[in-house]
Amino acid sequence: MKSLQIQYSKEVARELGKIAVYLPGEEIEVGDILTFPYGKKGFLKKTAPLGSFQKITNLKNLGIHTIKTQQSKTPDSYRFTSKQAVQFQFGAGGNADLSSSVLPKANAELQIKLSAEGAICFFALHCSKTSLDDIMALENEINTKGKNMVWEDTYLVTSVTIAQKALIIQSNSSSSELILGGDVQGLQSGNLINVKADAKIHIKKQTGDMLVKDWSDDVTVFMDLMRFEKEIFGTETKSTPFASKILDNDTIRLQAVSASELTEDTL
Repeated sequence: MKSLQIQYSKEVARELGKIAVYLPGEEIEVGDILTFPYGKKGFLKKTAPLGSFQKITNLKNLGIHTIKTQQSKTPDSYRFTSKQAVQFQFGAGGNADLSSSVLPKANAELQIKLSAEGAICFFALHCSKTSLDDIMALENEINTKGKNMVWEDTYLVTSVTIAQKALIIQSNSSSSELILGGDVQGLQSGNLINVKADAKIHIKKQTGDMLVKDWSDDVTVFMDLMRFEKEIFGTETKSTPFASKILDNDTIRLQAVSASELTEDTL
């Protein structure tokens, strides 16, 4: 299970340029502070936000109660499948031509075959993003109120992306299959313009071992993170007329995490 989590995080990062929420739909909010128990450690003991997470605390618990956020203005939709490992078939008419503009009739069946362990099929409609608005001001407030916390290997959630409707599948075996019924015709479209948020889609049959986030409302799919880093510096003070003393001080800095970091083999 651990390796499937890592594979999910890396593939979403590589193909979509996003940091995935695993499991999709897990409750998470802007201002949460997380650790990732499966974050891979490497040469420099660096960690990465891979796989499932654990909540440590949040900004409110540190006394930071006013968190300014902003909302994305235009919702986005995402359709993603693992290359050469996911096959669609509509009804009994053979493989669907995904480049065709001719759609099958409503209330058809969509067969999704996953032919590799860890293969992903991902549909997320009308995704809205909530983000922190003023990182610099927040950083200053953290240094005022939260410096005594142990910050090592912790991450601040600076945005969450929530899909109005989502269906997400990951195969846990080398061969698994799902048959969907209902308004499945628009799922063949790369930009999902033909799928409405009120579409009625349901699972008719499932074979093989797989993780399934069923067609659901308000599914948290992505997040942005910043890593807490300590910046240590020295202050020189006169302790005697002939000698000076160096006092160590530290400041918490927030460092943005790029999705590309999740795909680096040296982590």
